[in-house]
Amino acid sequence: MPEADLARRQTYPFFASEKVRFGDIDRQNHVNNLAICSYIECGRVEMREVKFPEIARDPANAWLVVHFEVSFKASTGYPGSVDVGTGVLKIGNSSYVLGHGVFAGDICLATARTTTVFGDRIAGGKRLIPDNLREELEKLRAQV
Repeated sequence: MPEADLARRQTYPFFASEKVRFGDIDRQNHVNNLAICSYIECGRVEMREVKFPEIARDPANAWLVVHFEVSFKASTGYPGSVDVGTGVLKIGNSSYVLGHGVFAGDICLATARTTTVFGDRIAGGKRLIPDNLREELEKLRAQV
């Protein structure tokens, strides 16, 4: 099966917008790499809050990021905004992988992958992804 091209806007079923803050720039007047990672985190959490709020806000549920990788492709500066695309790449028994793209207009600034384990805050540890969450994640598949 072909992989999703994370550098294409059309790949993503969900977008969040993030404002570039003055404090996000580095000595070269570029948005710092860690700020890009923060934008990705905000996009990932916003997708969860918007697309399945009841599951996201259930205090028994835990969202454990166990792996994060990012590739930086271009730079942007202040002022401005970026769009963070997010889509599901893989769904396992207790974890799922999201793909992300950060865009300034049509320019892809970075791509990333986040592996999240669905956990239980009360009992501790991981747990199987429930059917209702699995259904929501399926709706958010990245386009190939």
